[in-house]
Amino acid sequence: MSTKAGAHVAVLAVGATGHLLPVLDVIEELRARGHRVTCLAPDVAAPAARRAGADVVTYESTLVTRPSSAVPPTDFAVWLPFVLVAEAAAVVPQIITVLRGDVPDVLLYDRAAHPAGRALAQLLNRPAVAMFPSFAQGPAWSLAAATGQTSVLDPAHPAFTPLQDQLDQFSARWGLERGTVRDLAEARELRSIAFLPRWFQWNGDEFGSDHHFVGPCLRSRLGTGPAAYERLVYVSAGTAAAEPEALRPLIRAAAAAAPNRRVLVSTGGLPIAALGTLPDRVEAHEHVDQLAALAQADLFVTHAGMGSVMESLWFGVPMVCAPRTSEQHVVAARVEALGLGVNLSNGAGPSSDIATGIRDLTYDPTIRERLRTASATVRAAGGRRAAADAVQGAIASDGNQASA
Repeated sequence: MSTKAGAHVAVLAVGATGHLLPVLDVIEELRARGHRVTCLAPDVAAPAARRAGADVVTYESTLVTRPSSAVPPTDFAVWLPFVLVAEAAAVVPQIITVLRGDVPDVLLYDRAAHPAGRALAQLLNRPAVAMFPSFAQGPAWSLAAATGQTSVLDPAHPAFTPLQDQLDQFSARWGLERGTVRDLAEARELRSIAFLPRWFQWNGDEFGSDHHFVGPCLRSRLGTGPAAYERLVYVSAGTAAAEPEALRPLIRAAAAAAPNRRVLVSTGGLPIAALGTLPDRVEAHEHVDQLAALAQADLFVTHAGMGSVMESLWFGVPMVCAPRTSEQHVVAARVEALGLGVNLSNGAGPSSDIATGIRDLTYDPTIRERLRTASATVRAAGGRRAAADAVQGAIASDGNQASA
């Protein structure tokens, strides 16, 4: 099977913004190389996938918003796997007939669609590549273990047997190889693409050469807006709206600690009125061109989603991290461990930590030099081109095996 123009790539995408954005860049790059791309996506993601050049097959998703950030990590670890198995049971019958009628050369699937992705790859007998919008997972490193979410992996845990039973029922329904709870928790796949540099990945050197750390994929969005802000502190709640009570103290603290800077706030969809009266010099919007803002920012107050962190490092902007989810806590810990910012979850209160963070992160020459090196590393990871190379490598490897 050739990796020249004309290969058919199927992409199983999910609708969450942080998961979708890098995939759109990869689709554009594959199309630019002459490959045909079929994107399997929920309705909310379909327009963007079409603009990227893919033929789109829509499916109805059962994925729901995660529980409140107050849910303990161990409870979240029990909740999420059941949701992913239920999603696979709903999605596979919607799209398998389409793919059997137009079999792809390779299947890319989002980590959140792992059970469905593995099932489709087996049913079609095609090579698969898992895509990780955040840290890659597998035997070398597990988010569940890193966040103490190991309870569901314990056969003695009351959720273990029901979860394995659901996996077994799903596998039996489609005649699949038996998948285990650990396979599901680690999203195990022979090949993967992670949208961060290997240097930023926990235990990155322990992942093999079939796991490709390509960094952020930003090409299609760079330069999309004017560089309109100077001496800026940028505060973002991410693409999933934060609770007003969590965002308000961050805004007030940023304004108080940066009296000579404009504070630009993106609420991520939260109505501006929910923030109440804003301090002077604070400009709030439900959505902001984040890349344009970061291009001018002196500091980024962030929820520490991996996409936002990678964008901040692209521009060499120091971060004050205010994580909400268990995964964001792990990302924030990595930012702090590498000396690229501070993690509020390890400190006292937001006001004191942000004031200290702005002073230290903005003026410390050691931190600035570290950020310049980090920016160069992120930019050199390869982005969409490296991701497309990995996809073509999977096709070529399958072709070599088939001809052997």
